[in-house]
Amino acid sequence: MWKSGLWLRQKSKNRQHHREKQIQESFTCPLSASGHGIRFLHAFQLRKPPAPPFSCLLVGTLQQLESPNLVGLQNSKIEELFQKVKQQQYRMDKQNLQIKSLQSKVNMMLPLYAKGNEMEKNPKQKMDVRWSPDSAANRSHGAGSTLPEAPKFPLGCHQLFLDGSPSNGVVRIQPPGAQPFDVLCDATPGGGGWTVIQKRQDGSVDFDQLWEAYKTGFGNMSGDFWLGLEKTHQIMRDGRFHLLIELQDWEGNAQTVQFLFSLGGEETAYTLSLLGPILGELENAMGDFPQLPFSTRDRDHDLKGDANCAKHLSGGWWFSTCGHVNLNGRYFRSIPRQRHDRKQGIFWKTWRGRYYPLRSTVMKIRPVELGQGA
Repeated sequence: MWKSGLWLRQKSKNRQHHREKQIQESFTCPLSASGHGIRFLHAFQLRKPPAPPFSCLLVGTLQQLESPNLVGLQNSKIEELFQKVKQQQYRMDKQNLQIKSLQSKVNMMLPLYAKGNEMEKNPKQKMDVRWSPDSAANRSHGAGSTLPEAPKFPLGCHQLFLDGSPSNGVVRIQPPGAQPFDVLCDATPGGGGWTVIQKRQDGSVDFDQLWEAYKTGFGNMSGDFWLGLEKTHQIMRDGRFHLLIELQDWEGNAQTVQFLFSLGGEETAYTLSLLGPILGELENAMGDFPQLPFSTRDRDHDLKGDANCAKHLSGGWWFSTCGHVNLNGRYFRSIPRQRHDRKQGIFWKTWRGRYYPLRSTVMKIRPVELGQGA
């Protein structure tokens, strides 16, 4: 009897220990076979399975975050967001180009608008241009009825020089087949008769312009300006011209470069054709290409296929590759410390190097006289 009671107590004790062990195991948080999430185990049937403790949920959440598949999903989401940001940036850059193009067109129309207002304020300056057979007969036969002759302008600065009246300053000219326009004449270097087509001296004008602005010209001839590709072409008309380039650094040193060239029309992207060796102390920085089309950020014609030199650097130029010369780059009033900024400046590589922004540049043209040049 005593042994039977002892056996019963021992059996009850074993049952209690086994029950406690099952309850403890039921609150563990092992990983499932797939390695994802948690699986709450209960070793015996209850009406409602016990809720997992907070520590079990926390461990399961951390295990989910560490899952390789979840990390890959997060990476794909980040890449997708990056592509969206990149596309948005591209759209913004394109819109900025369109805004600059519109600004260039507005700037070109302002002088015409001002001239129209002036005509409205001074009606006496207006002329009746209506034509009829009767009025034409009256003008041809009536006394003192002849029309005033249109003013005659010189063909260019070089003609003024040949006529014995060289000019220094702004002059209105009219090349054959073109409308009159103003140019800056320079009678000082090498015999005179030069037409200035570019000047950089104080940074007063932003040269990071689009194709239309470089075509028509911009700036002020009393300071920094670009005459315009179309006007330059009208002066040259595919003839042979001297191009004189004057360079100055920040230490007061100066150099000049001169060579023969011709300039094509817009259908050739205003291609500059080198017609002879470069004269002067400096080596050729225009590259080994005899023909160089003009490029801007919105009209990429450079000879470097994997890059847009005008966008990579700044301004428009006859780029061969991106690292030899750019006289229309950003103007710096002092030499920047950052190399990234310096590469966008005005430079002539064979003089002060690729990363030295020059202080001033002037570009002048003059036709080749008979018997001169190759």
